[in-house]
Amino acid sequence: MRRDVWFESHGQALSLVPGKIGSFIRNAYWHLTLQTCPLHCSFSFGTEFTHSQSEVGQRVYTGSHCVIGLCNIGDDTMLADHVHILSGKCQHGTSDPTVRFQDQPQVFTRIQVGRNCWLGTNTVVMADIGDDCVIGAGSVVTRPVSDNSVAVGNPARIIRTTVPTRPPNFVSS
Repeated sequence: MRRDVWFESHGQALSLVPGKIGSFIRNAYWHLTLQTCPLHCSFSFGTEFTHSQSEVGQRVYTGSHCVIGLCNIGDDTMLADHVHILSGKCQHGTSDPTVRFQDQPQVFTRIQVGRNCWLGTNTVVMADIGDDCVIGAGSVVTRPVSDNSVAVGNPARIIRTTVPTRPPNFVSS
């Protein structure tokens, strides 16, 4: 993780370059430094990654001021502004009461965000999200969300599916 010190420092500086030029620079930097990141993604102003081992799929879009930890983001996924994808729910150790929290071992978990997902503004993600999901604005994902789900709230709970239901075929007489 030592290489992530320079990775994160450069990424933070580049996240603040405004306009189209900033978008191109960020995309090129993430393309060169992340584990996987195609050139045809869009990373808005203020977006930063904290782990170079993250993977980004095809045509991913992030809004302004997103902070993305250790994760895989699937193809065609969109993150609105201020989305935070943490590196798991238990990043800081708390098991030894004689040691300060910040001095205890850190544990990073890779979060999976499926393909074709939409994460609303101010969403916090601490668990995996399946394919074809919508996560409502302001939601906090603390448990895995299954494929084809709409989840909202704090903690996020599934309220419906993204797969439309078909009405029964009625034959009129």
